[in-house]
Amino acid sequence: MAVITRISAQQKNDERFNVFIQKGKKEEFAFSVDADVLIKFQLQKGMEIDEDEWQEIIEEDEYRKAFNKALHFLSYRMRTVHEIEAYLEKKEVTESTIKRVIDKLSEYDFVNDKTFADSFVKTRMNTSFKGPGAIRQELKKKGIGEGDTEEALDQFTYEEQLEASVKFIQKQFRSNAKRSEKEQKQKIAQQLQQKGFNWEVIEMAFQEAKISQSPEEEKEALLVHAKKAHQKYKKYSGYEYESRMKRFLYSKGFDSSVISEVLNGDELNDL
Repeated sequence: MAVITRISAQQKNDERFNVFIQKGKKEEFAFSVDADVLIKFQLQKGMEIDEDEWQEIIEEDEYRKAFNKALHFLSYRMRTVHEIEAYLEKKEVTESTIKRVIDKLSEYDFVNDKTFADSFVKTRMNTSFKGPGAIRQELKKKGIGEGDTEEALDQFTYEEQLEASVKFIQKQFRSNAKRSEKEQKQKIAQQLQQKGFNWEVIEMAFQEAKISQSPEEEKEALLVHAKKAHQKYKKYSGYEYESRMKRFLYSKGFDSSVISEVLNGDELNDL
């Protein structure tokens, strides 16, 4: 049994108090608590506390500190249960205390994975070109369950996915990009797949985007690649030269008729 001899506010934080006890003939520091714990246990000078009470006080104070850390963590933005658990684990908070903190935060509705998922999907829809697949992976990393994830993604309708994809295509496509129309479309399609849109949406988006290069722009883009290829293959002649040039330009997505026009023209003769 220990007897409290003194309780004093900390100099750097007047919301926390140092508790001292009698140890033999000397006074020594026992523990510190915040104001809420001080009031809850009605700690005061002359009060006797046994080991069980001491442990209960320490655990309650640890819980209060962890709860305040979680509130501070939440002050910057919404968090998932998993994010808060991981944060408190890094702060070396015990598993039982973390559970208490999560339960209390959930009770106050300060943390709610369903609400988080709904808000996250809306934000991604309004501020990015990410599709359902990419958003699904992001939510998984944040610890959101499959049920809450799929329910939140229901708001990202086919029509809205199509609209976002069309905007992305129109933004990325450049008629003077020095690439063939086919190569540009392939690259944009790959980007949309990586962003989590499915192929059905992508194909329809290209139909609605109505993007194309003029014959002049396509030929200009081909000439850029043809001149580079010519420097590489000019040591060959006849069929060997022509087949290597065609193979290279086919790989860049150019049509055979445009390739033949350039190879049969005069543009490469002076190089």
